[in-house]
Amino acid sequence: MDIQKRELWHQLTNESERAHRAFQTFLNLPSNDRTVVEAYRSHVGNPEAAKPSDTWAKWSRDFAWAERAKAYDDHLTSLRREAYERAIEEEAERQAREVEKTRGRMNELLTVAYDRAMDCLQDEDWVSRNLRASDVIQIMRLHMDAVKAFDAERESGAEAEWTEEDERDVADIVKEVDELEFPDELPDEDGEDSDHDTGDD
Repeated sequence: MDIQKRELWHQLTNESERAHRAFQTFLNLPSNDRTVVEAYRSHVGNPEAAKPSDTWAKWSRDFAWAERAKAYDDHLTSLRREAYERAIEEEAERQAREVEKTRGRMNELLTVAYDRAMDCLQDEDWVSRNLRASDVIQIMRLHMDAVKAFDAERESGAEAEWTEEDERDVADIVKEVDELEFPDELPDEDGEDSDHDTGDD
């Protein structure tokens, strides 16, 4: 059989219904206005009423109105703090999910760009018409930076840095690109070389 926990601001076993209703009026006042006089005036609905009867003063003393009201205020403060902390945790979790989602999407896009750049790099004709070698290298470097940063942060939270091995890899790629034969001038939009000899001497 479940028994609801009784708090100090609940009706006490030796507290009559009338006495408890009077206490509730006292409890519902703003903490700075909690006095027996103000509670009585609120109870009777007359702000100009005279001082309460001795009965109200006795109830206030016998049933520790001030201490019980303080316990109730502390309870509400605790609830507000817990709700505030829960809200912060939920917002932090939501932001973390959004960040992870964004990182995943960026990694996908960089991977696609990297794969396409590598395909283009292997097609000398396409490279000579559409892409400079420096563009390909930049795409590759961006991809490698993003992958390293993503993996490093996921594992340890540390910022990723380029290693000597990475530098050697990039140097090898640059060397391969430099060995490709590129035209001195890219063709104009009409397909003619910009320095095409017109034959006019």
